[in-house]
Amino acid sequence: MTLDLTSLEDLSQILPHPPLLTSKQADWNNIFLAYYQHPGSETGEHVMQQHALEIIDTNSWSHHERRMDGKYLSSRIGGGEICLCPANTSHWTSWEQTSHFTILVIDPKFLEQLAYEALSCNQLELVPRWQIFDPVIQTIVNALKADLEAGCPAGRLYGESFGTALAMHLLKNFSILQPNIPTYSHGLPKFKLKQVLDFIEAHLEEDIQLEDLANNVGMSSFYFCRLFKQSMHMTPHQYVIQRRVELAKRLLKQSDLGIANVALLCGFAHQSHLSRHFRRLVGMSPKAFRSQ
Repeated sequence: MTLDLTSLEDLSQILPHPPLLTSKQADWNNIFLAYYQHPGSETGEHVMQQHALEIIDTNSWSHHERRMDGKYLSSRIGGGEICLCPANTSHWTSWEQTSHFTILVIDPKFLEQLAYEALSCNQLELVPRWQIFDPVIQTIVNALKADLEAGCPAGRLYGESFGTALAMHLLKNFSILQPNIPTYSHGLPKFKLKQVLDFIEAHLEEDIQLEDLANNVGMSSFYFCRLFKQSMHMTPHQYVIQRRVELAKRLLKQSDLGIANVALLCGFAHQSHLSRHFRRLVGMSPKAFRSQ
């Protein structure tokens, strides 16, 4: 059977116990995450429409068997182990004890677009792999899970930026053709930088998407992220947070709006989200800043 791993109904055909956490509500472009605490089980033989990473929690262990792309493995898995199953690869697995793991799904078309930009190549082939121990993947997955558990206060820009970084990491380390990614030292052209900074300033209260910013200057998300960071010495998400805090400072001093309303007007999910970043960047709470 062929499964769409962004569909919870399709996922339930191989993982009948529902996930504890998913990115469905986050509405991220190009990536999807589901986190499971699943008792021992066996999936049927299946093929997935998307590229899939299975990341076992560092403190979770179980004996398992796996068959992928015609190869067979029987071993104890856990401790942060990762399995990469590319799209359209035959896959079957079973495990004995309850396992805690994350399924991270990447849209093949998105990865193909990145491959074309990095390799000038229309063909992309990821290598099926198991028993991967990769701290970069672990760090990105943990950051995405933490954002979902907090209710996605950072908005779609946060998740999509991490998704782009993860896709490039897979392309660089797990594809048959190793990319020779060009380097740039001058960042965005000045007129494009002004264009995107003006766009951010005009939409601070909205849930800005990475694609919105990249499209605004007519380039891909991948190159936009790289060039923006070279220009501003911070990621797009970090810059947006910084500008939202600056707007909050002005509103706190120039209006009698409640702090919760200030947070919403500045694009923060709620008051505590504003307070956390305000303390980090300003060194005090919004209330203390207003009263000084």
